[in-house]
Amino acid sequence: MAKKKQPARLSPGEMRLMGVLWEQGPCTLAESYELQPGQLAYTTIQTQLNRLVAKRLVARSKVRPMKYRALVDPQAMGAGLLQLLVDTVGGGRIFPLVEQLVSLVSLSREDVRELKRLIEGACAKPSKRPKSAKSAAKRQKPVRKIHSVSPRSRR
Repeated sequence: MAKKKQPARLSPGEMRLMGVLWEQGPCTLAESYELQPGQLAYTTIQTQLNRLVAKRLVARSKVRPMKYRALVDPQAMGAGLLQLLVDTVGGGRIFPLVEQLVSLVSLSREDVRELKRLIEGACAKPSKRPKSAKSAAKRQKPVRKIHSVSPRSRR
């Protein structure tokens, strides 16, 4: 069976750079540096861009000055990262994550109305994704621990 591709793990700096590329389009290293909030070194931005290229999330042009462009769209990146959070932090359920989000930010009445509409819409249609294999396995049977015997202990 083929392994499910895990979303790339990004540092906060790499995520900010992806945001710059999504918002501005292709940028040179110098442009990326100028658009970064904070006081990061030029070489730090260069390293982060090179890491994004190595992760195949960003492409680098061959002509100088090199331009960097995002190879994935924000929705695809966000969906993968959110699924990773649901599976790891939420144990396959979204409620723990939603609960944390709601506790972190203050919601306006309009936000609450939109969330209610979203939930009602989700209840009206079947889920688009199958339940994760991890959460399905948890429901089936408890896992037994099998203790292995080391070769030394058999002597």
